[in-house]
Amino acid sequence: MLTRLLPWALLLALLSPAAGAPGDDPWKKLLALAGEWEGTQGGRPLKLTYMVISGGHALMETWKMPAPEPDMVTIYHRDGAAFVATHYCSAGNQPRMRAAGADPDGKSIRFRFTDITNLAKPDADHIRHVTVSFVDANHFNQEWFSMEQGKEQSATFHWTRRTK
Repeated sequence: MLTRLLPWALLLALLSPAAGAPGDDPWKKLLALAGEWEGTQGGRPLKLTYMVISGGHALMETWKMPAPEPDMVTIYHRDGAAFVATHYCSAGNQPRMRAAGADPDGKSIRFRFTDITNLAKPDADHIRHVTVSFVDANHFNQEWFSMEQGKEQSATFHWTRRTK
């Protein structure tokens, strides 16, 4: 009996999202960002580092900001088929954002605000969303949206992989 079920079990495993089906592609794209990146925003040079942590279950993004601004960290991880990003902002709050998966074209992941911790007051400035757009193995873009003085603002960052 077991030998008759084995081929079906193998087929089911190969078709499952956990086995590397297309549902995993956005996570693999995020993990492929591991390394050092350089970019600019508004003429300011910036550095970004990605490190795969927790046995491949999380990705840590570290922003090296120009002085005197403090550095910031964002942690990305899976939540079932979805993705979560928690941004540890230099403003002292921690917005959490969620993405259902990649956009239909597979070239970007849109993280949308779900909640926030340590917000000083309801109308305090804070990050709302981030979209990560994959260009190629050595380039990607981010568009960060924030609430500043009650109005939504955006900033676009263009990143290039740093070669040694």
